[in-house]
Amino acid sequence: MKGPRLRVAQLAGFLLWLTSGVGMWLGWPDGTTSLLLAAGLFVFHGPTVIAAWRERESKPPKPAEEVLKWYPKWWA
Repeated sequence: MKGPRLRVAQLAGFLLWLTSGVGMWLGWPDGTTSLLLAAGLFVFHGPTVIAAWRERESKPPKPAEEVLKWYPKWWA
């Protein structure tokens, strides 16, 4: 998700997060504010996390030689 849809999702997530803060301040039930907070964080970070996961899963695995060059010689 890129461009205006990402910005709208982030704005909606921020507004949900802000609403949960107002709910805590006004003394709303803990379950309600917790759900609003979780929903806000998911809406705000969800699209970027899912896109990064899909990109990582679509790449082929690196060869063993390339990975092992970062480890000390005694490790291999």
